[in-house]
Order: sequence, then structure tokens, then C-alpha cells
Amino acid sequence: MIIYNKTWLTNLLLIDGVEKEHQDGLITDTELKNIKEKYPVGFYSPNIFVRVGLILLTMVISGCASGLLSLMMADSTMVTSYGWLIFLGILNYVALEVMVQNKFHFRSGVDDALLWISGALWVSAFAWAVSDRYYSEDFSGVYLVASAFVCVLSSILAIRFADMLMGLVAYLACLVFVFFAWQKIGAWGTATMPFVLMVFSGLSYWVVRLKLNHPKTVYYTNSMTVLQAGTLLTLYLAGNYFVVKELGDELNGTVSESIPFGWFFWGWTIGLPFIYIAFGIKQKNVILLRTGLLLITAAAITFRNYHHVMPVELALILSGAIALGISYAVTRYLRTPRHGFTCEELNKEDLMDELKVESLVIAESFSDTAQPVADQGIKLGGGHFGGGGATSDF
Repeated sequence: MIIYNKTWLTNLLLIDGVEKEHQDGLITDTELKNIKEKYPVGFYSPNIFVRVGLILLTMVISGCASGLLSLMMADSTMVTSYGWLIFLGILNYVALEVMVQNKFHFRSGVDDALLWISGALWVSAFAWAVSDRYYSEDFSGVYLVASAFVCVLSSILAIRFADMLMGLVAYLACLVFVFFAWQKIGAWGTATMPFVLMVFSGLSYWVVRLKLNHPKTVYYTNSMTVLQAGTLLTLYLAGNYFVVKELGDELNGTVSESIPFGWFFWGWTIGLPFIYIAFGIKQKNVILLRTGLLLITAAAITFRNYHHVMPVELALILSGAIALGISYAVTRYLRTPRHGFTCEELNKEDLMDELKVESLVIAESFSDTAQPVADQGIKLGGGHFGGGGATSDF
């Protein structure tokens, strides 16, 4: 399961939401300070600039250490085998576990770099191993088994370290595995490939949405967001006319003028972005809305590639103008909140609705309010009050 301290993760999610409430002016500075003291977070998480620097520094240190070990073992045949890459991957992963469990690194750059370095070394070793076996038989088998290995490995790492990009890699590797596995069926598999990928992408999006508010995925909010966008994009690309035609020609070794069910794929290419936008507005889903606006340009470029009704520059300008016009119209329409949907930036996230921030603030503000007691005379010392963030000792 997840390697990070779950108590700290919960506190971090809570504090992130409270800080957004503070930015909206709903929580005072004193209340924010009290909540941070009540729910401490012990992770080392520097800002983005330090994080990038630590990523580069960790890559340099890991590369130098791996090179030094390789030079020391240069006389051994082990260095010239894929087993050496596995060994280096294990060393980097052990360093990753130590930095996270003992040094409490969380999105610090060090853990990011070590995670991807160890994963890349293991994948390279696996590809090296299977290519030696399958090269003389069927090289496409390398892609099949390698994609399966990448899917399993990246899934384990994504669950262990809650890395959103690793989760996206796991999904894409699974999609690639489905592609090559279905291709093994033969000509019928190639002909039905777009529909299989569309069904797989659609089911993946449905599963992600179904598990979005599940208690077990509370620490994977960013990963779920990235997976939503990824599944929506692959769902569109699986039925995009350009992708279907060019990929079909590549697999069949042909140069075709059109494809079967071309009307369906043209409708998919042009209509799906507007369906995304419509459902995004209806469901108050920003991911659907923004993905639909982005794919309008992809639809325009696809249409321009086969129907030269205007220069490509004009096509891009027109598609951008359409997207901008839709955005402007929706923004004007939602300046007055309608049906719980508004264009204003509320700075809130779905997780905060579950954490009940308002209730927490009220509880923290009045939990230690003194109760009336019988008069026992004047007694000095030990005064304490926790309401409204004020504290005092006398």
C-alpha cells in the first residue's frame, strides 16, 4: 500500500483545503494557524524551484554512483548483462524507500527522481531480456510482454507512491497491451481495433469516475484527475478519423483513400468535442469542459488535413475563434450562478466537501470554551483558552 504516513497525508489534504478557504476570506489567520498546529504535517516538501533542483541533483548523483560502480565491476561479465540494470534499479529503489520512510520526503524532487530512475532501469532490463528471446521469432512479442510488464510495474509504483504521472503510464501501458493483444487475432482484430480501444477507454473513464469519491482513493486525487483527462483523450483519439486511417494503413501496409464507416469516424472526430463540452456544463465537470475545448482544434486540423477548403493557418484561427467564442458565451452566461454552476473561481475542491471544513473550524473555535462552574474564590495560574485561535498563559 501507500508508503507515506497516512495521518500526515490526511492532515495535508485538510490544510490545503483550509488554506483555500483562508484565501477566500472565510477563515482568519489565527484560525488557520491553530488548525495547522492541531494537524501537523512532517513531510519535507520544498517549493517547485527547489524540487526541480533536487531532481537534477539526484539524477546526477545516481548517474555518477552507477557509473562508478560499473567501472569498479568492469572486469566482470555481470556489467554486460541485463542483471546489472536490475541491480542498479534495486539500489535506487532502496535509496527511495530510505528517503521516504526515514527522511520523510514527499514530492521533494529526490523521491520523484529515484522513483523514475529505478522504474526506467527495471523496464530497460526487462526489454533487454525479452528482446534477446523474441527478436529472431516475432519482435512484436516484445511490445506485448513489455507493455504488460510496464503496466504491472507502474501500477505498483503508482499505488505505493501516489504518483499521478506513474498512474498515467500504467493506463497507457495497459492500452498498448490491449492494442497488441487484439492485433494478434488477425485481420478481424485489425479491422475492429478502433472500436475495441474506444470501448476500453470509455470503460476506463467510467471506472475512474466511479472510484473518484471512494474512501480508498482519497490519497490519489491528483492521479484520478490525470486519469480522467487521459481516458478522455484516448477515447477521442481512438475514433479520430486521421488516427484510424493512418494507423490502419500502417498495420495493413496500404495507402487508402477512405476507410469503412468513414461517416461514423468523421462524426466522432467533429462531434465528440462538443459532447464533452455539453456534458461538462451539465455535470459541472471542468475536465470534460476543458478537454472538449482543446479537442475542437484537433477536429479542425483533422478536417483540414483531408479537405483543403482553407489554408491551415486560417483553419487554426477559425477553430481558436470558435473555442474562444464558446468560452466567452459560457462565461457571460455563468456570470450569474445558474443551477449551482458559475464562472467564478471558488478555489474549492471536491475533497473539501467531504472533510466539512466549516464544521471543523467551528469545532476548533469552540471546543475548549469554558463551562460555568461554582465560585471557588480567586485562584491564579494555568489559564488557557483555545477559542478563535487566541491563546494565553498566566
